[in-house]
Amino acid sequence: MSSNSPLSFGERLAMLAAERGTSIGLVYLAADGTETRYSWRDMDGMVNRYARVLAAHGVKQGDVVAFALKNSPAHIFTVLGIWRLGATTMGFDPKVPEATKTALLARVEARLCIQENAQAGFLDRARLEALAQRESDAAVPNMVSHPGKILMSGGSTGLPKLMADDQPYLRIPGRTWGNVAPALGFRTDQVNLTCAAMSHNAPLTWTQNGIFEGNTTILMERFDALGVIRAVDRYKVGFLLTVPTMLVRMLDVWPGSGASFASLHALYHTAAPCPAWLKQAWMDILGPERVFEMYGSGESTGQTVITGPEWLEHRGSVGRGFETQIRIRDEAGTILGPHQVGEVFMRPDDLSGRSRYLGKDAPQPRRDADGFQSVGDAGWLDEDGYLYLTGRRDDVINSGGHKIPPERVEAALLRHPDIVDATVFGVDDRDWGQAAMALVTRREGADPLVPEQVLAFLRQHLEPSDLPKVLREEPNLPRDGFGKIRRKALQAQENARLSAAGKA
Repeated sequence: MSSNSPLSFGERLAMLAAERGTSIGLVYLAADGTETRYSWRDMDGMVNRYARVLAAHGVKQGDVVAFALKNSPAHIFTVLGIWRLGATTMGFDPKVPEATKTALLARVEARLCIQENAQAGFLDRARLEALAQRESDAAVPNMVSHPGKILMSGGSTGLPKLMADDQPYLRIPGRTWGNVAPALGFRTDQVNLTCAAMSHNAPLTWTQNGIFEGNTTILMERFDALGVIRAVDRYKVGFLLTVPTMLVRMLDVWPGSGASFASLHALYHTAAPCPAWLKQAWMDILGPERVFEMYGSGESTGQTVITGPEWLEHRGSVGRGFETQIRIRDEAGTILGPHQVGEVFMRPDDLSGRSRYLGKDAPQPRRDADGFQSVGDAGWLDEDGYLYLTGRRDDVINSGGHKIPPERVEAALLRHPDIVDATVFGVDDRDWGQAAMALVTRREGADPLVPEQVLAFLRQHLEPSDLPKVLREEPNLPRDGFGKIRRKALQAQENARLSAAGKA
């Protein structure tokens, strides 16, 4: 078979196992400090074992297999085992509420659900691992999944939307994700480090892309800032996927770490807006040529890409459309010109991979007459076509008629030397309609935060009208495994508390 022929992920792994044998393909770094190594031949054999377990539970081509697993070798082998059988994956956060999980499984008529803990009707990870050890590692025929994955929207409240495309799940070696991957510094035959939770699509995608391309994968059980920094040097990592909350924590422990990051050619961040000061700090450490960013969505509306040097010329931008066209529209649907803020609509050049929403009552994507689609983000374009995001349309705080993007306030809060995490949202207020509320977590070992002092610090970076009217310290903020926080859920919780107290 030609190396230019599309292959399934199962076919590609079998090919790599035959070519590379006992060379190391996967290194798992457990939270307790232990390390487990798997050769390419080991990985292929384990995927065969897992595929046999899944088949024994009735999984066949075309079925949906759901899983809520933490980072582990079992996660990787499960996903590849599902694809080897030609089935479809649906991963979700292990912390998802039981009612939500049950509803999602029913919507896709999942054949099987695998999770961390034992529960009637589910296959737990320990049982899966034990059953796999009893199975043969002899080759299992590789089928083609159609589609490969079902994704979830990042909805803040209610049942998440489910999305999938209609394409056979095949890739061409060297072109796992078309031209986008190399534009982000992703290479073949490099070392990838996965430190974000693979229960989210981006870490899962880039981990599996790396395996497909023959990259050695360093997988961390969970994110640890100093552990990541040390692992980059120890394993000569070339490609590292992060989100801004991780970059903040890594920056805090960088001084005195003794790390060089000499091997790293791509620090790629995504998933949330990155404060300008934070991005600049990492470019000062690495040089702009090694910092990359992409903006996109699970709906496959298209994407933007920006390199460090480009960002220095268009500070604050998330880049130009990459094989994607962008329009900005106002509430009436009028297309806006440069520097005018509105709703972001995008259309990829290749429409074949666009996702559709699943379910008989699923909403239709918001598209204009020309096929440009919105996922609810707001922003503007400059004269050169670079996109600048101003936040989610439904997250903007309307306080006394003044519109406050919460990301702007969060970025300023994270500049405070004693604040390591922050989120901002609007709560009901009799006088202002909405008041900006900030929840913050202080650095370990720091003195308790004094709100008046924090506000004095913020005045150096924000307009008076943007200052939060309520500031409260929390020991931890409820972020998911990919660093995202659901503002709407926190907003509803705080509004209910204020209402019960008679303050709203």
